[in-house]
Amino acid sequence: MKTIVRLAIAASLLVATAANAQNGYSAAGYYAAPQAQAAYAQQQAANAQAWAAYHAQQANAQAWSNYYAQQAAAQRAAATRPSVGGNSKIRFDGRFASVGQTAPQALQFAVYAANTLQNKPYVLGGGHRNIEDSAYDCSSSTSYILIKAGLLNRCLSSKEFANYGQAGEGRYITIWVKPGEHVFMTVCGLRMDTSGQVTGEGPRWRTKGRSYAGFSPRHPVGL
Repeated sequence: MKTIVRLAIAASLLVATAANAQNGYSAAGYYAAPQAQAAYAQQQAANAQAWAAYHAQQANAQAWSNYYAQQAAAQRAAATRPSVGGNSKIRFDGRFASVGQTAPQALQFAVYAANTLQNKPYVLGGGHRNIEDSAYDCSSSTSYILIKAGLLNRCLSSKEFANYGQAGEGRYITIWVKPGEHVFMTVCGLRMDTSGQVTGEGPRWRTKGRSYAGFSPRHPVGL
């Protein structure tokens, strides 16, 4: 009898243990499921955010690629242009230039001043301390012409010319500026420049085309 009782008690204990284990497993599963779902949702949100950032980066890269392509196309278009435009109002005999008497007075003075520089050599820094000098560089020769035309009151450096007058090409006079490197001008399309085929030649009227890439145009107000 005692043996039967002990077996019954053992069996009940096994059933209780199994039930408790099952209940514990169910409880753990019950509480773990929402946590897993929350972790999954967080992971999905992180993935979506990462993809959004990737697509934004790709779009930004494409935008920059388009920008550089446009800049390159603009530079190629402006890379080489003729020295004198087809509708030029200026005449050039191979050394000196001239404009008609009906041209604006400042334009007439500018052309005359440029003509007086045709035999001057190039010297870096020349013409900066004295307006009338024996030699000129790119910025001082440009300044000289504008001063004589009443369009400037002192000699500027190529860096300072970046803020001269107004932005864009002028109707008659355009200053082409690469700040800190070089500056030259065109008068009715005819180029006045120290950059030529002969080293140290100085400021001259130039009829051969040149690269305008990297230069920004400025012009005197009204001209």
